[in-house]
Amino acid sequence: MTDALIGKYINGYEILDVVGRGGMATVYRAQQLSMNRVVALKLLPEQFAKDDTYIQRFEQEVEIVSRLEHRNIVPVYDYGQYSGRPYIVMRYMNSGSVDELLRSGPLELDQIVHIYEQIAPALDYAHTRKVLHRDLKPGNVLLDDDGGAYLTDFGIARVLGDQVGPGITTQGVVGTPSYMSPEQAQGQQLDNRSDIYALGVMLFELATGKRPFESDTPYSIAVMQVTTQPPSPRSINPDLSMAVEEVILKSLRKKREERYPHAIGLAEALKRAANLPSGSMHDTQPGGIKIPNRPAPQPLGNPQADSPYAPQYEPQPMVIMQPTSPVGSYPPPAPMSYGPPMTPAPMPTQPPPYTGKRRRRKEGNMFMSAAVGGLLGCAVLIVLVILLILGYIAIQGGFNPGTTVESNGDGTSVSSAPTLDATSQSARDTLIPATPSPLPLGGSPVVNPVGVRATLSLELISRTQTRAMVYFAARGGRSDVYRFDFASGEERQLTFDPNEDNYPQVSPDGTRIVFQSNRDGDFDIYVMDINGDNLRQLTQNTINDRLPAWSWDGQRIVYASDTRGDRKHDIYEMNGDGSDQRLLYTNGLFNSHPRYSPNGQYIVFTTGSDETSSNTFEISRLDLDSGEFLQLTTNTWDDRSPSFSADGNTVLYRTSDGGSARGNAAIALMDIDGSNSRILYDGAGLEWGMSFSPDGGLISFTTSSPTTETDEVFFMLPDGTRFEQVTNFGAMASSWVP
Repeated sequence: MTDALIGKYINGYEILDVVGRGGMATVYRAQQLSMNRVVALKLLPEQFAKDDTYIQRFEQEVEIVSRLEHRNIVPVYDYGQYSGRPYIVMRYMNSGSVDELLRSGPLELDQIVHIYEQIAPALDYAHTRKVLHRDLKPGNVLLDDDGGAYLTDFGIARVLGDQVGPGITTQGVVGTPSYMSPEQAQGQQLDNRSDIYALGVMLFELATGKRPFESDTPYSIAVMQVTTQPPSPRSINPDLSMAVEEVILKSLRKKREERYPHAIGLAEALKRAANLPSGSMHDTQPGGIKIPNRPAPQPLGNPQADSPYAPQYEPQPMVIMQPTSPVGSYPPPAPMSYGPPMTPAPMPTQPPPYTGKRRRRKEGNMFMSAAVGGLLGCAVLIVLVILLILGYIAIQGGFNPGTTVESNGDGTSVSSAPTLDATSQSARDTLIPATPSPLPLGGSPVVNPVGVRATLSLELISRTQTRAMVYFAARGGRSDVYRFDFASGEERQLTFDPNEDNYPQVSPDGTRIVFQSNRDGDFDIYVMDINGDNLRQLTQNTINDRLPAWSWDGQRIVYASDTRGDRKHDIYEMNGDGSDQRLLYTNGLFNSHPRYSPNGQYIVFTTGSDETSSNTFEISRLDLDSGEFLQLTTNTWDDRSPSFSADGNTVLYRTSDGGSARGNAAIALMDIDGSNSRILYDGAGLEWGMSFSPDGGLISFTTSSPTTETDEVFFMLPDGTRFEQVTNFGAMASSWVP
């Protein structure tokens, strides 16, 4: 480039050539004669030369910026004036900017991670010094020959703010509209999360080669920052994983409290999503002082206080009126039902989803057991006598509505379950007695103190090699995960978040628990150790991920995801650490509650037309080797929540026609190809959440307790006989601990 200043001297700096030119400054490569080094000299516009107030403000601002001493912040060496025009002297970065890298298209993911793990600590460091950047963009991230990335131009947007006014352009440094946070575009008070948003816009651009919001005018772009949701990064770059997309979209939330609170948190999430080793990214100041405990985001003070960078965004070049509808709100999570799990996903043209409709509980059921504990002694004795009689009946012969007992001819008997007839409603009704007897209990159903349960029948427990079970319970207005040990009869609470933690599944080796939680605003998948320690979030997005389950070897997790936000779910799979999230099945309909077969060949799941049409719910099977889809049930009933037997030859599921005399659910069984369907058990309540123990010795399920009317966990034998209530204070959807 030709320029009149080339070859001239500015206060001890020889101007060598022009590095770049923008609307708000010209950058020159210069030789500092006193130090014999090459530097970058940024000369600001002439329009500021005659404004004494501005010159004073400029010197104050640059002095503050020059105190930022971080290995990944371009140092400011000097500042002054030339013919009344302010200039700043900085370290010269000879490899250009990240903006120049983008000219060849999107960057490789590992290269993006490498850049972010350098600039994120630098940004957080500046924030702890009450300095906002206000103009983060690829052009303000400079590079050196060794792959180092450096932030530059801290606070210059604020320095120029009062003078520029509405004459802002996309090339100016007064908060570039394409990277402005919604609150910056509206002239609101800013904190560090405004820079996090700009970091997210830049991440979107580096990963896709495009900015999330593009338009003909800066004003219209700023309006889009406030009112328009960003497009899916994967719709632009299909090579991106769902996990990386989740990180990008979280950083671009319209509401600042929904973004990452700090830059390092964003960088660490990106590193995990990229399936790279996620070491701790602590920052260090020049003196070696660590900053691992970053403060919660707060507005950075008063403009007239210690730092002019802290305050409100004074320039207000674009005041965007607040939209009448909420900005940045994604579809709310579907109502949580503690009955049959609400699941995700679609496929070619198969039937619908299941809504998780369950028997409506009476208010206060959750606390019924506590009330029982306070009854008068005589009343308790009466109840115990009645329950012991029921237990005796169960031990003597058991009771199973819908199951007949036939003689083998050798003095023994064998249970024969009725076959499901999908062609006749009347035939279906005959399988469900209109006046069922109460569910008998094999153990003593006495009410014990919280945390202690009645000892289970040794004979029944001897049928399985498992040592404990994990379940979730809704108590005190919240839902948490619990573990119940068979030997001691003791229960231990594992999660304590005030939001919903539910549908836990124990890994095959018994060391980890995966579950769903809405603790970040929507349901995501989490994993923790079997004792509740070492909690990790595996999915992180703005949609609902539900009902996870482990593969037979504990290496992978399958789950349902509301990918499009339309409450029609797809089936996804990921590694046990949350990496390599990938789509397994979609058909544009509702697919949910996926479960692996023991040999890893199949996944069975609930499928339907949509989440609200439970009469269309059917059980389907996906062959993971061939990709073949097979619908196993074909009727007008509500079939859902399948799982495999221990040998993988049969599928256990819940069925309900909704039109029988009882109108509730039953536990059914069928062969792996959908044949030989039969009702295994149909009690007085709504049965759901059933699964075989890993060794096949028992089946656990959830149904209403005949004494407290709360949902509790029960055991029965695989032939549908011998029932025993396990919990007394509310428990649902149990999973076995090997």
